[in-house]
Amino acid sequence: MIELSELLEPSRIACQCDIRSKKRALQTLSELLAPSVIEGLDEDESSEMDIFDALVTRERLGSTALGHGMAVPHSRMSHIEKPLAAMITLSDGVDYEAPDGEPVDLLVGLLVPQNCNDEHLEILANLARKFSDEYFRDEVRAFGLDQAEDLYEFLQQPAPAA
Repeated sequence: MIELSELLEPSRIACQCDIRSKKRALQTLSELLAPSVIEGLDEDESSEMDIFDALVTRERLGSTALGHGMAVPHSRMSHIEKPLAAMITLSDGVDYEAPDGEPVDLLVGLLVPQNCNDEHLEILANLARKFSDEYFRDEVRAFGLDQAEDLYEFLQQPAPAA
């Protein structure tokens, strides 16, 4: 099973962002993901805007909010070789059309290769399981500005035994 910590790097984590809209949250995730996607590609092959457009296009199909203030905007991209993620926490939640009506303040942006069907679903299911744990969500929310490295270290820890 692919863990969230395997999909992230500290450079793709931002804590306590002052973001006021769903659109800006998706832009921020795109900005964090772009350097990892663009690396090694020709300039015209991909851009931050392509990532943003892919996330927005998926969001138009239906909200990727899971409830409890959590969302996983995701998309497939033909020119990436392995799944990767970016994570942001917000200082205040934004309206995200969540099924429970709660504002979203925890977002994990996920990009997967075009033909990565089973793995894509497995990653989404694992994220839903992980973020359904109230203690885990509260711990993630506790990390402040300039604590991306600390949050990354926290995400590296194995889940406590049930």
